Amino acid sequence: MTMRRGTHGSGPAGRAVPDRSAPFAQKMAYYRSQHTGRAIRLTHLVGIPGVAFALPVVFARPRIGLPVFAASWAVQIAGHVLFEHNRPALADGPLTYQLCGLANWCEEVADLVGRAGAADLVSRAGAADPWAAATGRGSDQA
Repeated sequence: MTMRRGTHGSGPAGRAVPDRSAPFAQKMAYYRSQHTGRAIRLTHLVGIPGVAFALPVVFARPRIGLPVFAASWAVQIAGHVLFEHNRPALADGPLTYQLCGLANWCEEVADLVGRAGAADLVSRAGAADPWAAATGRGSDQA
């Protein structure tokens, strides 16, 4: 199993790594390009909050925090090796892509919550008047 590695001028999958002075939006686009599959996004959906949880716990309770921290990173790295076949974007800028990962995680969660809310609204909108279904009012009680 070979991981594709780029030179300093190109990313793991051939896309150019943005320069340090590039806008954050460009760095987010690069980060997203390195996390395209459902499986890799799922590993990060679990791994990123694991790392965020473990960081303060490492100092308060190292016996708990260190294994959670290591396992969370292992899940994410395994996702890159097994599913995306590239190296983590973190290798191209530790702090920048740590923030990109957190921002991307927030987007993913918002998307999941938004989809769940929309599905719930659609399922309740089976009546002739979708607003009536959403508000619990009948069409004659406007």
